[in-house]
Amino acid sequence: MGWFSSKKKEEHSGFMDDMSEEQQQTLEEFKKVIAEESLTEDPRYDDYYLLRFLRARKFDIEKTMEMFKKFLEWRVEHRADEAMVIYKCPNLSKAKEIYPHGYHGTDLEGRPFYIDQPCNFHLDDLLEIISKEELYVYYVREYEKLLHIRFPACSAAAGKKIEQSFSLLNLKGFSMGKLKEKSRNFIKLAIDIGSDNYPEIMYKTFIVNTSFVFKGAWAIISPFLDAKTKKKISIHGSSFQKELFKYVDPATVPESLGGEWTPSEGGEEWFSADMGPWNEYPGDEFGEAAKQALLEEEKNEISASEATDSTLATSSKVQELTEDMGKLDVDPAAPISSAIPSP
Repeated sequence: MGWFSSKKKEEHSGFMDDMSEEQQQTLEEFKKVIAEESLTEDPRYDDYYLLRFLRARKFDIEKTMEMFKKFLEWRVEHRADEAMVIYKCPNLSKAKEIYPHGYHGTDLEGRPFYIDQPCNFHLDDLLEIISKEELYVYYVREYEKLLHIRFPACSAAAGKKIEQSFSLLNLKGFSMGKLKEKSRNFIKLAIDIGSDNYPEIMYKTFIVNTSFVFKGAWAIISPFLDAKTKKKISIHGSSFQKELFKYVDPATVPESLGGEWTPSEGGEEWFSADMGPWNEYPGDEFGEAAKQALLEEEKNEISASEATDSTLATSSKVQELTEDMGKLDVDPAAPISSAIPSP
């Protein structure tokens, strides 16, 4: 070997099947510290889950511990363990008509495919039917559903571990007016929840239908993103389909975005259809427990509604009888026998 030759250090992604010996040791140390400090015994925090935090902090154990502790505190504060059950958004369907977004099938590798069209609406219109607080808990609920329902179902369908998603961000209609302070706070809200508490779940994001105006906007948005995240983002103009179809089947992409998917006659639009393996395959134990709890809650609501209807019907019948007795000049409160003529 020559004096100036050197062997390049082999790089590892830090995923379960691609860890260096040092990364493996750091994972074990991370689990040991969690146990020693009695931070949590929750079974959801398996090696796959913990590795996401380690990758987010480049396997720096001190930074990872700081992030993870804040995350656990945040989960308690926002009741994230119960988010799929307790957090409701009654105007969600209306909100999605104003702000089209949602999961729509999978990419070619089986990852959940997410589409977002943030430039099709005015934020004030959205906030008329859904509050900032509801938006926050909605995002938490959707992240929990992604981890415990969508990812497990996609893994079952693909026959391999799926733990990241593929996103398409359509910026058609974008203008600098979309980045007023209120809109910037709206964007930052979603970014902060994800990066602080659900790290490393994005495989790739296509930002499409961008214009020259977007360059100025990107200068405002990009500081909120870490360098690793920015590497996963691909910027495209209006001719993005050829590149997109390397990752996503055209049959999955809505026709409005250059794909082949259209709703069936009388069917729902892509942002409401929620098409994907999660409709056929089960989630993990936490996702299935949430589904069961929601089913029980729905049954109770139906039973309560039926009981209310029955009570109203009975009250109506009593009212009718009372009115009839009134016509007979009988005191409704008097014993029935008093209404019977004496022999």
